[in-house]
Amino acid sequence: MSVQALRSTFGPNCHWCKLPMDFDAPHGRPESATIEHLNDATLGSVRKQQHRRLAHAACNQARNAFRLQAERGFAQWIEDRVRAARAGL
Repeated sequence: MSVQALRSTFGPNCHWCKLPMDFDAPHGRPESATIEHLNDATLGSVRKQQHRRLAHAACNQARNAFRLQAERGFAQWIEDRVRAARAGL
């Protein structure tokens, strides 16, 4: 599903912040419309059309960065938990 198809289905506003997006070239600017995958395949989900929305490039990138940060924090927490259990704490 293309940006234009998603725009005709969901409108011109960002899925996350609800502010208007920029659909004009050049693309890749913070306010540009991008396709957001609500259920990320890297987390075990299947990418389906019904899970796609439009989001600002900045909102899309921030969401991905926060998710990655959370995943790294959780991995560190697990590592610390295992280390403490092995040390008998």
